[in-house]
Amino acid sequence: MMVGLPLHADNIGDITELRGIGAVLRDDTYTAEVGLDIQQMDDVRTGNGRLAISFLDDSKVRLTEHSKLVIDKVVFNPDPNKSEMALKFASGTARFITGKLGRIDKKNISIKTPTATIGIRGTDFTTTVDELGRSLIILLPDENGNSSGEITVETWAGVEILNEPFQATMVQTLDSQPTKPVVL
Repeated sequence: MMVGLPLHADNIGDITELRGIGAVLRDDTYTAEVGLDIQQMDDVRTGNGRLAISFLDDSKVRLTEHSKLVIDKVVFNPDPNKSEMALKFASGTARFITGKLGRIDKKNISIKTPTATIGIRGTDFTTTVDELGRSLIILLPDENGNSSGEITVETWAGVEILNEPFQATMVQTLDSQPTKPVVL
């Protein structure tokens, strides 16, 4: 059953852009619409659509068609040591743009795919998870073409660091080493 806006909210952000079809699953299924509050543990999905979520700290996540993102925990506090973000990206393509999140201790940030854990420090990057769970991670440049920060891509078998514009790594399985980074 698809319903409108929820009546209760512990708002950690909201949907700021929408083209096409999307949904937010929590205690019910909500049709995605601009202005819909996003809460802890929301499962955000797109069908034939794209959407963007803006969090309270100005971080943004943009999802393309047929994507799935679970928001485990987002805590924004003026004290960067008390802020946290934990997301699980299951499928599709997402672009993550950090706001004030870039000042948070990177141990308080966890973005997981089926095959990798991504640690971020002040970055703009994309990740694509295919139907087999493989992850492609690309560090994007800042507005001047310079590195937007640094990402660590970690699996049970090792870690790779991305710190150059358009540097990318691929992860096949959680127990395989990420590929050596290449610049696209």
